[in-house]
Amino acid sequence: MASPDLIIKNGDTRNWTFTLSDADSTALDLTASRVRFVMKQHEWHAHDLFVRDTEGVGSDNIAITAPATNGILTITPTAADWVGLSDASGVFVGEFKVSDQTNTNYQYTMDVQIRIDGSMV
Repeated sequence: MASPDLIIKNGDTRNWTFTLSDADSTALDLTASRVRFVMKQHEWHAHDLFVRDTEGVGSDNIAITAPATNGILTITPTAADWVGLSDASGVFVGEFKVSDQTNTNYQYTMDVQIRIDGSMV
């Protein structure tokens, strides 16, 4: 299995900052884009642990950093996000989807692995 992209402690509420880029490592231009992030227990799991969407759910806890042309996105987890995980540890999936603001044309999808370690200091 590949190394996780993000390693955190259960309950951590520090910002997660990602730079979204294409296969050539060129930053995505997020100008006039809608970004949705969903954290799940595994890729095909039907239950979302938490959702962030620049145009809706959790929009106050997800932000595209100016200038949007740099492709930088910040997600701020809250204490409430961890309630569904209880004391869970393991590898989870964070699913990114970038579309136009009407959510009709997907420009980018990417999953990241998130390792949650309850025993980290």
